Amino acid sequence: MLAVIDSAETSLLRPRLKFMLGELLLGSWQPQLLVADPLRFGLADWPDAPPLMQAALPAEADGFLCRKVDAQRFDPGIGRYGDFIRYVRYRDVLHYVEIVGSFDDYLKRFSAKSRQNLSRSVRRFLERDPQRNGCEIYTAAADMPRFHAEAAAISQQTYQTRLLDAGLPADAEFLQGMVAAAERGDARGYLLRDGERAIAFAWCRRHGDNLIYDTIGYLPDSASLSPGNVLLFLILQDVFSHGSYAILDFGPGEAQYKATFATHRQEFEDVYLLRPTLRHRLLASLHYRLGNLSSDIGAVLERYGLKKRIKNLIRAAKG
Repeated sequence: MLAVIDSAETSLLRPRLKFMLGELLLGSWQPQLLVADPLRFGLADWPDAPPLMQAALPAEADGFLCRKVDAQRFDPGIGRYGDFIRYVRYRDVLHYVEIVGSFDDYLKRFSAKSRQNLSRSVRRFLERDPQRNGCEIYTAAADMPRFHAEAAAISQQTYQTRLLDAGLPADAEFLQGMVAAAERGDARGYLLRDGERAIAFAWCRRHGDNLIYDTIGYLPDSASLSPGNVLLFLILQDVFSHGSYAILDFGPGEAQYKATFATHRQEFEDVYLLRPTLRHRLLASLHYRLGNLSSDIGAVLERYGLKKRIKNLIRAAKG
């Protein structure tokens, strides 16, 4: 039988597992993993049986990160999968837009009021400067340095970068990856301009027949213009007209814009399969327990109405 891993996109990477206490970053762990991301949702029996996974593991790798595993396959926590240490941090959700029919057909899924409000926001933004306001699309390798420079400059001002270290990396290595993706025809970068100034960006990349809405951000001082919603509206318009994608994948996690724009919601979990060493077991256990402690503290603070206040204090202290 054909192994499911043969139907997945794989790359040897060092994903960063952050040790977080609330919004405070205490440290990180970066094992070298073979990241396997299925090209289609809902593949049965993923991950493959342990012997098949063991045979596919490069000698230099610490293990696998298996993306998009069915949420009911494993319980969160530390366990075994054959000889592997199995680590599931938590169950997550994935929102996505199925690219079927026309963009106008897609907009009809919104209520009349929501559709009117969204269209009015986009129209007002474009009319601020009809000659210059709009969405620029970057796909060529030669254009990636310019896109990267402007997008990274925006990202540096977002709270995702300043507080969570989760924005668009500004380093040369990440740019090299963007250029390589563009050379394969997999890159799609978007910049939203208000006059001459880029105020929002989205870095997207092809994954099979899907377009991954990978990293986004906008300038905080432009929030009154609803740049995130405006840019996403224009991106969806582009994707529907492009005609070569089956899905716009918003990536893991809940967010208001995802629930608003998505046509589908799917539960899944990412599964770490690590070589059975004491170090891997200790680090995975520490990561899992700290995450649970952080969640418990957050729940208590939320109950007493303190979570938002403390979060704002942390953000202010971070600048």
